[in-house]
Amino acid sequence: GRIVEVRAEEGEDVIRAQMAVESWWRMSANGDNGDSFGLFQIRRPFHCCDFLAANDTAFNADYYGAILRAFYDGRQGWSIPPKGIPYRAHDLWGSVGAWFSGRWHDPGAERYIVKVKQELYARDWRQPGF
Repeated sequence: GRIVEVRAEEGEDVIRAQMAVESWWRMSANGDNGDSFGLFQIRRPFHCCDFLAANDTAFNADYYGAILRAFYDGRQGWSIPPKGIPYRAHDLWGSVGAWFSGRWHDPGAERYIVKVKQELYARDWRQPGF
């Protein structure tokens, strides 16, 4: 399918697409053999507060947003990950991929970025019955 680039005014749609990929917008979603919770699938082994992540929609979204913003603002401590590209601020897609894989533009992050871009193009959340 066609992959789109994001204009600044579409930033919230990137978040909507990520929610669709992660949980199909269901706060009750539970993945990774019981270790990931909520809209953005906050994962217990890597993040805090599993009770809040699983039971508080606002916390789930805010926590995800804080992590994404930290990546985007250049506040992560990576230099150059193995077989990756150098970490840099203001790379939205690098930030999105790092949410999934924990690394900067590694193969897992790149596959996840493609999924989010495909969902961004499809915009399933706008369909009746979503």
